[in-house]
Amino acid sequence: MDFFARQKVVPNWNNSLIQQQVALVLGVGGIGCSIARNLCRLGLLEVILVDYDVVAASNINRQVLYCSLDVGRRKIDAAVEGLQRDNITSKVTPVFCDAVKEWGRVVELARKATVVFNCIDYGEYFDYAVCSLCVQLSLPYVAASSYGHTAIAECYPMLGRPKQGPCWGCNNTPANKHILQKLVPSLILDYKEIQFLPKDTYMPTNSDVGSSILPCSLGAMLATGCWLNTLHGYSLPQWTTADYATFNISSYTVQSNTDCIICRNAPRYSKQTLEAYFGTSMVRLSPVEGEAVPYSDGCITDPVTDALTEVSRQRLWPLAHLGEEYAHCYVPAIPAADMSLQPQETAKLPNELHKPLLKTENGTVSAIRSGGRSSLLVTQDTIYRLKGCGNYLDADGFHYPYPGFPLKPVEGKEDGGVEVKGCCFKHTAITEQFMSEHVGMVLGVEGMVVGNRPRGMWKYSLPQEPLPKIEKWCGLFETLGERRLASHLLVGLELLLPLMFPDLVSSHDKVLTLFPHARTSYVEGVRSVQPTWSAWLSRDREQLLVDLCNVRLQEARPSQCATPHTTHLTPSLLGEWCRASYAIRESLPLKEEESRGCGSLMAALYWELGWEVGVVKRLMEESGINWGYFIDHNPFEPHCNCHPNNYIVLPPGEGKLLAPVDFDLAFRGERFFSPYTGQGDTELFHSWVHTEYEEMGRTLGGDQSNTGVQTATTLSQETTALVWGFRDTMVKGYSCSYNKGQNLHPLPDHLKVAMRALVTMALVLTANHTS
Repeated sequence: MDFFARQKVVPNWNNSLIQQQVALVLGVGGIGCSIARNLCRLGLLEVILVDYDVVAASNINRQVLYCSLDVGRRKIDAAVEGLQRDNITSKVTPVFCDAVKEWGRVVELARKATVVFNCIDYGEYFDYAVCSLCVQLSLPYVAASSYGHTAIAECYPMLGRPKQGPCWGCNNTPANKHILQKLVPSLILDYKEIQFLPKDTYMPTNSDVGSSILPCSLGAMLATGCWLNTLHGYSLPQWTTADYATFNISSYTVQSNTDCIICRNAPRYSKQTLEAYFGTSMVRLSPVEGEAVPYSDGCITDPVTDALTEVSRQRLWPLAHLGEEYAHCYVPAIPAADMSLQPQETAKLPNELHKPLLKTENGTVSAIRSGGRSSLLVTQDTIYRLKGCGNYLDADGFHYPYPGFPLKPVEGKEDGGVEVKGCCFKHTAITEQFMSEHVGMVLGVEGMVVGNRPRGMWKYSLPQEPLPKIEKWCGLFETLGERRLASHLLVGLELLLPLMFPDLVSSHDKVLTLFPHARTSYVEGVRSVQPTWSAWLSRDREQLLVDLCNVRLQEARPSQCATPHTTHLTPSLLGEWCRASYAIRESLPLKEEESRGCGSLMAALYWELGWEVGVVKRLMEESGINWGYFIDHNPFEPHCNCHPNNYIVLPPGEGKLLAPVDFDLAFRGERFFSPYTGQGDTELFHSWVHTEYEEMGRTLGGDQSNTGVQTATTLSQETTALVWGFRDTMVKGYSCSYNKGQNLHPLPDHLKVAMRALVTMALVLTANHTS
């Protein structure tokens, strides 16, 4: 029997999303009872009921879960029994709890929830506290009240960027600022009780305004409906009032209040944004011995001297000068003079970074995993990238044991050469701090940013680690993102193509018409399209590459319902999927004048991605910066940091879509020396810098020979051919901006929300992919 058969076909509802929700209902009075019944009928995963009261005779007329026999009983006990006829599949959890005296229990229950319904009549300071709790935990705040003939419902989704609001506090500001300062999001989780809150001196009673089942049921219906609609991405007013006597309904959208104490002290990113744009895989860290070195102006100097050049040149060979056990050990050999570190005594690191941290199996500090050797430490206002904090994971997925910095054989060396993995080294850590800031200034002239902003370094003191004479360092950065262009965004967009272009991917012949005849050939009797990277390598690339922004492609409006790719998602990510798909549905189909300039929303996104990558490459090259292309220990495989996975995808609100990262091997022309001669070589430097341009075009075109961009995605033949069309468009945008061409396909401002929604949907689909 399918109890939800009718519910599943409600337009633009995602029943799977509804059935993953856990609702915390604070108070099971007149409105709380009706909300609980609604939620159970909807089939939520769990409904948690919190109350400390007993049933009174005056409750019976409107509190629908109780009858006259329940008078004098605890409300939560009677509510559970009352729900037996209404509950279909939900787990109902009763909690007998005084929310003010036992606030710590409320916090723990909220951590399990995906939405909070505040139905406790204690007063505005308590409402303020619950709102602050929801903002800190990125939970929708829903409330309702009733009096006389009137019902009021409020719903604040608390998604995206919490600091931008609005929240309940933007519309309601209790007078006592001293108490409000105690209730800011950064503090609200720490209280065990909140008895310092004053209770409203005037609380309406039955004899004052009266109440009946009508406004209570109406308020519960409005509150539940508002939450369901925001859950699915609909943009609705936060405040709704209904009068059943006059049948008047009014609503308005609450505006963000720049003076709102809750919003000003909210986390920088919501839980949903963190999962989509930073990752879901967690690691543990432990404090270890070492030295913390803050980054500040002037702490790194870059004079080019023979001595500093010679120190760098020595890394082209094994470190035998350190002892016999180091005779086959290598470290990265950047072909540029070293820089000098001169720490400033007045410089300070943030409190969270005062003590070096190392990945361990059961550490006391939680962080988000980043690649093989890094992690992201999340604080209220900042996310710090710890680059080189141990436990290396290589491109083949080989997981080295905790903790520390393992040894790995050097490819291309027959002398048994090894290298230390999982950390930075003094010269690479210093280089990345300096070059990240320098590249940031270079990119700023055209509104681009770097993804990692330097904050300092740790020097580990771990004598038990292998090869202790090799100093192990960790770079510290304020980071703006983690999801990568190649492994996450482009893979996710390719998974979206069958949903966005079902007619095209069902017809191989239609896809083939998008390409010139010279791009197609027969492979095992099937006509196929030459990959983008292969066309990029051709001397006829301009004639072979297509620009799908010049072709009107009809996009389907993506469904908010579950797809085969979304069944594994957390409730937060599934909610992001629904909200993003709604934003796209609102913009599609494109009008004739809109599609004339960009062809389709998808094509415009691919063009914009290529355009931003080209701007970065051009500005760095014009400033004489090599991102990290050179030959050191392996003559058959040059280092190449100029690839798509060294771009992070920026979260909403950061301006652009992409930002470059990883400048630990970058260098400027005036510091460069040839690894062959040990002398400066302008011609070789410019040759390698231009090779970076060609390598980026090749990897944007889908070539995966660079280990930094290897991905695993299985696509149909028709989808693969369509992928090459969009990759062509991205590469054309890249080449155009690199060569200072005119932006041929700027997206109208009103469609940028939909473009960002496409990015979010792609990242949701690849949320569990590692970079």
